[in-house]
Amino acid sequence: MKKKLLLLLPFLLLAGCKAREKPDIVVTSFVSYDAVTNIVGDKLKVKNIVPWGSELHDFEPTPRDIEDINNAKLFVYTHPALETWVKDLVTNKNSFDMSIHSDVEYACKVKKQEHHDHEHDHDHTLHYWTDPHIYIRVMNDLLTVLIDISPANETYFTENHNNYTARLLATSNDFRDFLFPPLEKPPLFFAGHNALGYFAAAYKLTIKTISESYKPDVDFLSQEIIDFMYEIKTFDSHYLFIEELVEPRVANLIKNELAKENYAITLLELHGYHNITAAQAKEGITYADIFAQNVANIKQAFGG
Repeated sequence: MKKKLLLLLPFLLLAGCKAREKPDIVVTSFVSYDAVTNIVGDKLKVKNIVPWGSELHDFEPTPRDIEDINNAKLFVYTHPALETWVKDLVTNKNSFDMSIHSDVEYACKVKKQEHHDHEHDHDHTLHYWTDPHIYIRVMNDLLTVLIDISPANETYFTENHNNYTARLLATSNDFRDFLFPPLEKPPLFFAGHNALGYFAAAYKLTIKTISESYKPDVDFLSQEIIDFMYEIKTFDSHYLFIEELVEPRVANLIKNELAKENYAITLLELHGYHNITAAQAKEGITYADIFAQNVANIKQAFGG
């Protein structure tokens, strides 16, 4: 028996090594994973440490995650205010903070607008990626860094980047054409955590929420819901937007209450790109796919 175990030991060790194949690049979110993989394709191994379908804001890495991060050729994360653990745990000098590569002047403009519009600003200004043009600017800088760590793939990376960003721009241009001429559009009613300030600013849209301090498990005061339903009817809107990966408990409550008044509304998703489900990840759903779906849903709400 001992001889058999000794003979098997090298094979077991090799199997263990294969199972622990270390990633070339480690990322911390769907948006960072999407940006990287749509450039590198299958040329580099990319690991997203945030499980599919989980909440981005409350994520904490495991010791193995930190080991992979610090040993990777590149570490890509979204924002130090989201990944607060980076400062204390990450020693990898080749780290790419996506938020630094967004347009600071534009970000400040949106932040000032949000502070003016809302007394409690919450964390809307963290979600720069909801504006596809900012996302493209980040990808432009990311391309340079990825070429630096794998110069032999420069042509391949550049072609992937150009094709993907062209797709994003095509969707954006189509949406802007739909919104032109810039007539006053009714607000989009959103029963969720409004992280779409950058997106709304980019396309001059108004997104109305029940409360700016919305959380999925919050119990709204009845008056807040009554006021929100009154606004929906005032604008004769028959669409209510919901966020991704959250049970639309409040949205269904509003829908049912309005149905009692013979006022029908349809629920549509307005995705904030925080994360996707495991099934969507298996299907290869991308930021570009979600952006196109968001545009399609808004067009439907506007009667397009």
